[in-house]
This record gives sequence, structure tokens and C-alpha cells, in this order.
Amino acid sequence: MVNLKNFTHIFRSYDIRGIYGKDLDEEIMEIIGNSITKLVKENIVVAMDMRESSEKLKKAFVSGVTKSGKDTLDLGLIPMGAALFYTCKNNKTLAYITASHLPKEWNGVKFFHPNGEGFIEEENSRIRDEFLKGRIIKGKKQGESFYINSKEIIEDYKKYLLSKIQVKKKLRIVLDCGNGMASLIAKDLFEKAGFSTVPLFDELDGSFPNRNPEPEADMLTRLREEAKSSDLGIAYDGDADRMVLVDDKGRKLTAEQVSFLVLSELLKKESGGIVANVECSRVLDDIAKKFNRNIIRFRVGHPYLVHEALENKASFGAESSGHYIIPSLVPFDDSLAVSLYAASVLSKKDEKLSKIVDRIKTYPFDRINFKCPDEKKFSIIEKLKEKFLKEYENINTIDGIRIDFDKGWVLIRASNTSPLIRLTVEANDKEEFEKLKEEFSKILEEEIK
Repeated sequence: MVNLKNFTHIFRSYDIRGIYGKDLDEEIMEIIGNSITKLVKENIVVAMDMRESSEKLKKAFVSGVTKSGKDTLDLGLIPMGAALFYTCKNNKTLAYITASHLPKEWNGVKFFHPNGEGFIEEENSRIRDEFLKGRIIKGKKQGESFYINSKEIIEDYKKYLLSKIQVKKKLRIVLDCGNGMASLIAKDLFEKAGFSTVPLFDELDGSFPNRNPEPEADMLTRLREEAKSSDLGIAYDGDADRMVLVDDKGRKLTAEQVSFLVLSELLKKESGGIVANVECSRVLDDIAKKFNRNIIRFRVGHPYLVHEALENKASFGAESSGHYIIPSLVPFDDSLAVSLYAASVLSKKDEKLSKIVDRIKTYPFDRINFKCPDEKKFSIIEKLKEKFLKEYENINTIDGIRIDFDKGWVLIRASNTSPLIRLTVEANDKEEFEKLKEEFSKILEEEIK
């Protein structure tokens, strides 16, 4: 038996992740599957993405659950949104085997409540505590695993989304699936909605041969070129829970620009406010004022996005990383649903997307990644928090350290999914931006050293 204390780092704020074969294997995953049965009373729905290790890890997880005496419902390969559509509809807990946007050698598992909210840090910590006991608890009888046909679920999910969307004119849309889970649904969904599509990398391949599963701008060369002769480009991450939009000039839109497009139509009917994480630009505050809505800020992480949106009866929620929620559409964050809605909004406009987003005032803004070992990043944040609380007045520590100044703000926070500390800087003008960026980059570099 391995020393389980060596694996505590895989339990993160809103999921469990590690490098397959190093941090995570079948033995570890079986214990995780058994451990969650101490927290979840009902049977568990299990699904997965197309990573090369997902099938093996899913089987190990199922083994851990069924040894406890509980049953599993196995959806197999299915996009995250379709899996959540099924579990919300049937009031079930979901375990989804994935490492989302991380490179191919990573894998893990995300847990979701029956209402679509992801497990938060405290809940994943309780699973970790059970895991560390190192015992496989066996039930009075062995549980069973029942296979559910995911094709039927996907068809129901598509029919539901199409019933909620109205398209005014036929647009040409480029769909970069990145060989991820969006490949199973995106082309058919958008064409049935009434769009013309140009699919890119839409064959499932867990080795991600064409681009990194994270849809960063520098990885989207093909999409950005194709979008220049189209109306809209969309890229998805590995498990299809995040997306980015690209305009007809080949520019990747910010989360704030995506939000403006969606809200321009959504708020004609919706009365709720807007939720946004602490990383989102003050551009979103300007947009909220334009629509006479308030903004509620929350911690970075998709579980907090969904929780705050549902808790506050919000009309819309956004994360700077590309997670969005429209609760009246689906009560969870779902890139396929929101991207389809965004395309339908654009179909009702008389202007090109580039002209729409060019009207949005922006500020100098950047997010810089600093490599930092997982075992050190949170202690560094705590040291800086102690230091800054003595030096600055306007500080928010809901997630990392955000310091607001008269002409800008900075946020320093540890990534919950990668060995990184991120510095986010925004200011009213370029001079102030460069000053803040240089000052806090030096502070962070010295602290990491």
C-alpha cells in the first residue's frame, strides 16, 4: 500500500487532479471512489472525457463506489454539459473524470451536486480526509454499475437547448473543438439551430494532437484565421465546460466582451443581477452600469460561479477563464449552451461582432503567470497577505489578495488547478498599468525565489 499522505496535493479547491502515473493511478482512484460514498448517500452518476487514462480511472472509481455497496450509473463518454443536464434532471450526484483544460498527461475527477453546483474546497477536503484513512469500506453487498446510453442523453440535451434558442439569420461559425468533448455535439447542435459551420479538430483524441486543451489565444491560429472569413469563431476546452469567442477580425474576446454580447439580449427579458469573480476587469462594472444592474464578486472557481448565480437569483455570471452561466437556460456553467446563446444573439444584430466589441471601453489589463510549486504557492500568498495588510488600505482577501488603488488594481492569487501564482493588473492608463505591473511582478518574483 502506498503512503497516501504523499497524494494530498491532488485534492484541490474544486476538484481532484494530478499527473497520471505519478500523482494519480487506478489504486488511488479506487480509494477516492470509495471515500466519496461516506459523503454521498445516494447512488452516483459517473461520466468521463476522452483522455487516454480516463477509461481506466473511471473503472477504478466505479470499483471503489460499488465495493461500498452503492450503485453507479455509467454515462461513458459525454460532454460535461450533457452529463449535468442528465444529473440535474434526475436529481443525482455526478463524478466526471477529467483534467479539463490541463495537458494530456493530467487527469482527475470533478464532483457535482444534483442542482449543478460543483463541490467546493470544504467538501473536497472531507473526501481527502476519508481518503487518508486508507480503508476500503465494503458494504453488506456489492453494488452494481449500470450503463446508460449517452447518445440518448445527448439528443435530449440538444433538443432542450434548441427549444430555448431562436436564430434570426444564418451565420458562418467556426467551431474549434480541440479534439475534446465538444466534438461529439457542437457541429450538429449549431447546424440544427440554423447556422453554417466550419468544424476544426472535431475528432475525439485524448492526446490533443492539434492544440493544447486550454483555448488560449496563441493556440488558436487556425480558428483565428478561419474566423476572418466568418461571422464568429468558438473554441472549447477539453471537457467542454469552458469556451472563448473570436470575432471576424480574428481577435479573441475577453470575458467582459463576451458578457456584453450576451447581456445585450438577455437583459431585455431578465431582471436579475450579474455575478463575476474577483479577476474580472472593471470593464464588467461599466457594462453592469450601462444595463443598470449590480455586480456581486466571488472567489475564482466554477463551483462558486454557479453557487453565487443561483443563490443571488442572478441573470448571468462570468469568470475570466471562460466559464459562464445563464441560469434561465441551464442551472450550471456550460460552454455549449452559452456559446449557442451568444451565436443566437449575434444573429439578431445588424453589425459585425468586431464593431460591437469595439464600442466597449477597455483598460490596460494583463494576467501574468509565475511558475511556483504546488506545495509552496499558498504559503507564499499567506506571507504576502500579512505583508500587504500592513501596507495598504483597500484590500480584498476573498480569494488571494486584491489591492485597489485610485487609478487601478492588482490581484495576486494561487491557481487552484496548476503550479502557478497569477498576477492580474488593470489600470486607468498605460503609465499606471506599467508601474503597477513592474512593482508587483518584482515583489512576487522575489517572494517565489
